[in-house]
Amino acid sequence: MDEKRRSKVSEVETDEQVAFSLQEKEKKIAHGELMQAIIDADEVLQARVAKLYKDKTLTNDDRVQRLVDLINARSEEVELADLINARSVEVALNELIQPTKPAQSQKRKRNPTKAQRMSEMKVYLMHQGGYKSARSGK
Repeated sequence: MDEKRRSKVSEVETDEQVAFSLQEKEKKIAHGELMQAIIDADEVLQARVAKLYKDKTLTNDDRVQRLVDLINARSEEVELADLINARSVEVALNELIQPTKPAQSQKRKRNPTKAQRMSEMKVYLMHQGGYKSARSGK
């Protein structure tokens, strides 16, 4: 009776192992399809992968690892380019938003003193011709 239980237990373990190996194969297939879709979407990556497949000295495992490295490196390049583009767009928008005239002084304008007002009035009247300075001698 113990032998029957042992054989059933070993059968169950074998079924679980088979199911696990099938899941692993499905994951590998899905991963391969994802990698192929990424490669198909990027022309630069396609050229790099073509060079990789021309190298006959690599084993399949080495080739897969290099493919992963190429995809990761390319995604970092694309992200960096996107960041640079986003920054340049932001700078361009900021330039469009900037006012065309230079910024005015932030200094608070104060009211002129009585002497300054009198001087401005004298200048104005002299230009109008209705005021002659006492200094001019006439």
